[in-house]
Amino acid sequence: MDPSLREIAGTGNIDALYSLIGEDPYMLEHIDQIPFIDTPLHVAANKGQIKFAMEIMNLKPSLGRKLNQDGFSPMHLAFKMGHTKLVLRLLQTDKDLVRVKGREGMTPFHCAAAAGNSNLLFQFLETCPECVEDVTVRNETALHLALKNDHTDAFNFLLGWLRKNRRGGGKDLERKVVNWRDDDDNTALHIAATKQQHQAVQLLLDSFYGLDVKAKNSEGLTAREIIEKVGRQGLNMSSAEDDDKTTAKIKRIKKRTSRSERALVRLIRTKNGLSENMINATLVVAALVITAIYQSSLSPPRGLWQGDNTSNPTTTSNLTTTTKFKLFNDNYAEKLSKHVLGEETMKPGTAIMNPNLFLGFWLFNFIAFGLPVLLTVFLLYSSSPALFSIRLLL
Repeated sequence: MDPSLREIAGTGNIDALYSLIGEDPYMLEHIDQIPFIDTPLHVAANKGQIKFAMEIMNLKPSLGRKLNQDGFSPMHLAFKMGHTKLVLRLLQTDKDLVRVKGREGMTPFHCAAAAGNSNLLFQFLETCPECVEDVTVRNETALHLALKNDHTDAFNFLLGWLRKNRRGGGKDLERKVVNWRDDDDNTALHIAATKQQHQAVQLLLDSFYGLDVKAKNSEGLTAREIIEKVGRQGLNMSSAEDDDKTTAKIKRIKKRTSRSERALVRLIRTKNGLSENMINATLVVAALVITAIYQSSLSPPRGLWQGDNTSNPTTTSNLTTTTKFKLFNDNYAEKLSKHVLGEETMKPGTAIMNPNLFLGFWLFNFIAFGLPVLLTVFLLYSSSPALFSIRLLL
């Protein structure tokens, strides 16, 4: 790279950049054609020149994925030099930059896990959830890296995110990542056992029902055998205090989930895994069921007593009159004859059915009406209140 361009990038002089572009319009194009090079974006990222870096990303977005001779992308360098704001601006410009694999297959997400930076891990996962599936050249996930570098707090956060991830297919992703094996066939549980990180072992055992506790590494050892080998010291659930700067959302994610929360997450995962056509078809069926049940509530079996000593029966079935149990016997024929002859008066609108039967009918009707209503609300629910309102109106 031209020394003058390097100096301009280091100082963040945007006007001087355009002066060079005026002299050579293909300047950035020539740089982009070189496989491994320190681009102006690398220099700006290294120096923390946010405005200059955003200008380069606007002019030549492909430079954001370019690796230098040391195998680092601009986001790698920004993270390495502690320019967090620049990292987040690059992430905002292109969320997939967090998945760019640099030296040894390390992505910026892997770097954050290895450094134990829970705040950046949260931002990365919020913007690009798919990055949790990336592995290094050693076949390591972010869980492996957090444990190998003794960052139990970051490991706890990653576990919490996997448990509470509500995307469709979240359950399969959870099992896949937690049971993932590196080049030595070590899962996260093996790493935790090897490094005697008893808190991490306990978190894994308590939190994941699909955890493969019998998995063996390349040495033929299970996690339990490793614990026994290094000398079991007893599982301790005491945890280090959270950093005061940790956001409330991160604390909620790290918090252990209850059974009710796990059930809710499974429901939402199932809903998010449904296709749009399946959701629409289910909503149509639910609407028909709600309509039918509502209509049956207005016209109960046997009908209602009228004000002219007559009834408006909705059925002529005599099944209930032959029952041997007085509790469910509505004596329809007897009550009708007495009412017509004036021997018995009934308030207009009163159900002809036996009160016990009528109570049971309304109870089951209420349940049958409430369930499809709840299902409809659940399927229409969205994280965007505006979208929810639009779909509800439609």
